[in-house]
Amino acid sequence: MIHHSVLRLCKNFKLPSVSRRTFSYKVIKRPDPKTLKMPSPGTAPKLLEIIKEKIRLNGPITVAEYMHIVATNPTEGYYMKKDVIGEAGDFITSPEISQLFGEIVAIWFYAETQKMGPGKPLNIVELGPGKGTLMIDFLRVLNRLGYDSTDLSIHLVEISSTMQSIQASRLCISHRAMDLDSPHNYEGETVSGTKVYWYNDLKKVPSHFSWYIAHEFFDVLPIHKFQKEEDGWRELLIDIDKNEKLYYRISANETQSVKMLLRPPLDSGDRTAIEISPRGLGLARQLAERVDQYGGIALIADYGHEGEKGDTFRAFHKHNVVDPLQNPGESDLTADVDYAQLRIAGSSTPSHENFAIVVGPVTQKDFLERSQAEVRLKVLIDHAKTEEEKQKILRSYQMLVDPKKMGERFKFMAFYPSTMAETLNKYPPLGFCKS
Repeated sequence: MIHHSVLRLCKNFKLPSVSRRTFSYKVIKRPDPKTLKMPSPGTAPKLLEIIKEKIRLNGPITVAEYMHIVATNPTEGYYMKKDVIGEAGDFITSPEISQLFGEIVAIWFYAETQKMGPGKPLNIVELGPGKGTLMIDFLRVLNRLGYDSTDLSIHLVEISSTMQSIQASRLCISHRAMDLDSPHNYEGETVSGTKVYWYNDLKKVPSHFSWYIAHEFFDVLPIHKFQKEEDGWRELLIDIDKNEKLYYRISANETQSVKMLLRPPLDSGDRTAIEISPRGLGLARQLAERVDQYGGIALIADYGHEGEKGDTFRAFHKHNVVDPLQNPGESDLTADVDYAQLRIAGSSTPSHENFAIVVGPVTQKDFLERSQAEVRLKVLIDHAKTEEEKQKILRSYQMLVDPKKMGERFKFMAFYPSTMAETLNKYPPLGFCKS
């Protein structure tokens, strides 16, 4: 009887209403990256306002942050919006001064490669190819040396779409942009059928036997600036003064960059100022690893010193030195390359990891003269049709080698595979050793 009563109670018992959690999803239509367009010129915020707003929100910024914004802002960045190289621009490079420069560098690569083997197939990788002039000179030399489109391919590391277009129009008979999922963002083909590819990062370039050339590339990479005070190293920062102008100030305490970067062997000697480019050191290590693991040679040519300078940050506008904090985006920001730091980043180590044999730096004057540039100079002068042409060729060469002009300010450094030690002892690197 009892169980019947229980059943009746259960049937008549009503559970209280229970609220149930439900989930609702709002469909968001995301824009297709392929249809996105940059703001038209003049409609985007000015770089100075972008920098000031960043400082107002987050406090003083490092020199490295400042350089990165000025160089790479998608719409207002210095390299993003116009051609800045040449007599009409803010600076001029050695390949633009004389074809002899690119020809001698190409012959140097070829001669050193013969110590390793035939050097085919070959990738030529240029970091920061400028207007493509150096690569045009390379291809002319390689054509004379018997390379054809089946022997080589060109790989250019360039972040500026403006400069990519300039390079493509000079190098290629046809060229096109690639989909976002492609490892390279642009590609083309020379008149002889050689493939040309553009990348925004060295890491995306295929790892094969390669010639790597970085001419006036490392000097524009962002640097951190440090100064030694009574209580230790401090970082130079950029802030806004009461008149809304940018100015330098010293950090009150150790910044994270001081803690991470200023360690032995970079912090050496009695220096009271030092500039360090983490990006530059990382790229030097990448080049050294690629050369060591896959074969080839890397050549770095740039303004530079061997650790004796501490304050080289400056700006160029119309070939004149100007204040780097004035009119950001209108001037070329640069700092001399510390070759002592690059040597540390790229050199072979006694551990299980091994990197490159580093040679140099030597001055541009010594490199060109030891690579027999004067022989090529004579040929160019002999083939000139007028006396005016001959004098122009001679003046251009003198600008490259004159110690008071580019001859000593520019320096060369090379990375070779670690397995080349014995060969280089027997056949010293051309251009880096006295004959």
